[in-house]
Amino acid sequence: MPTYTRRALHPKLTVITPSFNQGKFIERTIRSVLDQGYPNLEYVVVDGGSTDESVEVIRRYEDRLAWWVSEPDGGQSDAINKGIDGTSGDVVAYLNSDDYLLPGALETAVRALENGGRNWIAGGALDVEEGDPPKRLRVWRPKPPSFCEGRTRGRHWWLLVPWHVPQPSCLWRRDLFERFGRFRTDMHYAFDAEFMLRLAFAGELPELLPNDFLSVRSVHPEQKTYEMTHSWPEIHRFTDLYRGQLTRRERIHLRFARVFRAATPVAWVRWRVMQPLIHHVLGPIKRRLITPALTWAGDMLEHLPERWRPPIRTRDRLAKRLPAADDDPAARHGPLLSPIGLEPVVNDPGPDPEAHLPPHQANATRLAELKEDARAAT
Repeated sequence: MPTYTRRALHPKLTVITPSFNQGKFIERTIRSVLDQGYPNLEYVVVDGGSTDESVEVIRRYEDRLAWWVSEPDGGQSDAINKGIDGTSGDVVAYLNSDDYLLPGALETAVRALENGGRNWIAGGALDVEEGDPPKRLRVWRPKPPSFCEGRTRGRHWWLLVPWHVPQPSCLWRRDLFERFGRFRTDMHYAFDAEFMLRLAFAGELPELLPNDFLSVRSVHPEQKTYEMTHSWPEIHRFTDLYRGQLTRRERIHLRFARVFRAATPVAWVRWRVMQPLIHHVLGPIKRRLITPALTWAGDMLEHLPERWRPPIRTRDRLAKRLPAADDDPAARHGPLLSPIGLEPVVNDPGPDPEAHLPPHQANATRLAELKEDARAAT
């Protein structure tokens, strides 16, 4: 009678970390993958020729990596494709070198993939701003494409929003890359969302795990998508890429929606005036002055009793309008709800995002929390 080992029960999982000059974050990323303890792991790091301490950090873990390389490449999507081509796992994931996995993420995701009937998985994620201590910003629960559709239902909304799910919490069967191709190398910011749309339009929707938080997305000024100025030109290409797959009715609605974006004047001003102004004109000012000032003011309001606090913060209004737990997850419940599933962290703090912090950082964070609790008590 054959003997079955634990390794044989786990499909081979490939995890790829593309990196370039992320030396101060990459060790946390590597540890978060290796410390998962997944028994059939193929982990590779594809570095783009970093000039900081990245290579030194990678070398410390090279005996636990399937392979790694540090050489110039064609950008992030090219590095990920290189990792896909040089590996053989039945399941594929990639984790950027500043993001990190939460404990048990790989086991949870692979089990859901094996038990479900779909070819890729999307779990929840936390957005955490780097700092001492780190600050939780948002909770992202993945939603189906229908969640982002407006009053006139149709797939044209998938392109306009655009629909996507938290990339660090995604796993794909390798077969999908064989059938639908690799990540686009002519995109450097929105290539992950484009690949998700490519699958969705082909009928390959993900198995959603909205209550399983698998990863933390690190937010910091050096992050590629810290501001969306560079992402929007690529996002606007989605309509050209997939317009041909829309029905005639959807194409008509797409033309109207691109002009008005929604049926209210407030939404028209937001999408057609304010968003282009903020992203393309005020981007640097927003990053250095407006966002920190608004964040500070919102944090100050937290010290006011709730009954005296004016309902001017989006996080407060959104928390009051979130759907009940037994509501249809694919249904929209008001214009304040994020069309892709972002929620204020005050509504659902999720798991502890400090699980993979170095001990000295975790201790400092906990000490600061204790001091804040002591001040509040007095």
